[in-house]
Amino acid sequence: MTLISDEPAGDSAPAGVAPLAAGLLEQADSLARAGSSIAAVAKYRELLAADPAHVEGRLRLARLLDRLGEGEEAVAVLSQGIGRDPDRPELTLQRGIALTGLRRYPEAEADLRRVLRLDPSNATAEVELGLLAWHRGLTSDAVAHFQRALERRPQDARVYGFLADALNQTGDLVGAHRALEQALTFDPKNTKVLNLLGRVLDRLGRPEEAREIYQRVRELGEQ
Repeated sequence: MTLISDEPAGDSAPAGVAPLAAGLLEQADSLARAGSSIAAVAKYRELLAADPAHVEGRLRLARLLDRLGEGEEAVAVLSQGIGRDPDRPELTLQRGIALTGLRRYPEAEADLRRVLRLDPSNATAEVELGLLAWHRGLTSDAVAHFQRALERRPQDARVYGFLADALNQTGDLVGAHRALEQALTFDPKNTKVLNLLGRVLDRLGRPEEAREIYQRVRELGEQ
């Protein structure tokens, strides 16, 4: 896929474009849900040609491109939006995520830290900074980011799982066990969390409990 921008140069949408944009967004979303990804991409582009300031349409196009393995395209689409409206944290956040996927880590970190300057309570930016640190082998930094994310989103089982995995890698088995118990409070059938809990219990010298957890995983797999 090559990037061809059909967007007009002006910053404001033509008068009366909102109903057209809403219809195009609905059509694009329907195509994406049906698995017609290429047609959905074309429809999202049609939407942005009609209304270049449509943030949600731009975000959905970028996410779809990223899922299709077109990370560079996603970054370009988001950069166009950021150029129009540099203080929209959701655009910068999504570009940081796409840049992480492309292993352009310094640029990704710059975007994610800018999100936190624009929106200091943004838990997703902290999570993504944690994952970025993890990719770079900076496990202690990842722990700190996941902990800050959980201060803002204290019932997120997925982030407790990330935190537990990072703590396990740093050797803080007690902390990892605590985080896994928290994760299971909010998502008791999460087999990835349960498998990690089994490994942590083994490392803590509690093999009987670990076997019970592995048995629970097998039972969930049979359901």
